[in-house]
Amino acid sequence: AIAVMARDITPSASGGCAVIATIASAANQPDIQTLDFDTTTQEFTQFFIRMPKSWDEGTVTFQPVLSHASGSGNVVFGLAGVALSSDDAGDVAFGTAQTSDTTIGTANDIYIGPASSAITIAGTPAAEDWVMFQVNRTVASDNLGVDARLHGITLFITTNATNDT
Repeated sequence: AIAVMARDITPSASGGCAVIATIASAANQPDIQTLDFDTTTQEFTQFFIRMPKSWDEGTVTFQPVLSHASGSGNVVFGLAGVALSSDDAGDVAFGTAQTSDTTIGTANDIYIGPASSAITIAGTPAAEDWVMFQVNRTVASDNLGVDARLHGITLFITTNATNDT
C-alpha cells in the first residue's frame, strides 16, 4: 500500500478543488490537512507516483480518507491514472476512473472509504514509470450537501518481486 497525503496532491489547473487547508484542532491534538471538494461541481486534483520496479504493471485500487464539517450522506471519490515512460508525450488522457462510495455521518470524524474496483492505468505501463493519478469527487453520484474533505488516499498495487533490486 502507498499512502498519499493531501499535502502531496495538487488541485488541477482546470476545475481544481480548493487549495490545501488545515483543520486546526485543540492544543496537543492533530492538525489535519485537507483538500475540499465542492458539493455541486465536480472538481479534480492530481498527483504523480514513480512506481517501484516490483510493480507488476497491472491494475490498482484505492481507498479515500475523508471527513466533512456537517450533515450526513454518502460521498463518492473517483481515481484514474495514466503511465508515462521516458520520452512519452505529456499530453495524454487518463484511463477510466473507478470510484469509492463512503457513507458518512458524524461531522469531523475521519472516514476510510471502501476499496474501489480495479483501475486500469492508461498508456503502456512499465516498471519505474511515473504514473499520474487524478482524483475527483463524483458529485452526480453522492448526496452530501457540504464540501467533502479529502485528507489523502491509500493506493494498493500488486508486486511481482520481493524487492526493487
